[in-house]
Amino acid sequence: MDYAKYHYEELLKLLIIISSQPKTQLEAHGIGNAEEEMAIDLEFHFTDHKGSLLDSGFITIEEAEAIAKIDAFFEERSNDEHELFWCELETHPDWVTLRTMAHDTLQLMHKDNFTIRVNTKNETSWFSQNITSQQITIDLVQK
Repeated sequence: MDYAKYHYEELLKLLIIISSQPKTQLEAHGIGNAEEEMAIDLEFHFTDHKGSLLDSGFITIEEAEAIAKIDAFFEERSNDEHELFWCELETHPDWVTLRTMAHDTLQLMHKDNFTIRVNTKNETSWFSQNITSQQITIDLVQK
């Protein structure tokens, strides 16, 4: 498996999710805290693999700098002073800024012609009919 390609594709999906409206962001992350998941996923797919993404030519230095600014934006809010940011995805003004940053980065990467399709499969318990697990897959699709 080409791990750099995998992380690049996941990074593109994530940038699209970050640039999307709250409904899509919540749908893409399902049960859990979408705000934190986006930050964690960015750290994993970009920060942890930045070198291989650059070395393989999947991203340029300019694109890496733009993505790093998004990562820094998340990082700057990782303190008690910005607690509301992490639980107000739909209303906090910093999320509007993040969506714009991600959209601009996708334009810089010439990838703003892509979107995502979110597929959700819920499994219910046979004895209680409550959701017991959720599997979400996200496909990258050209507009």
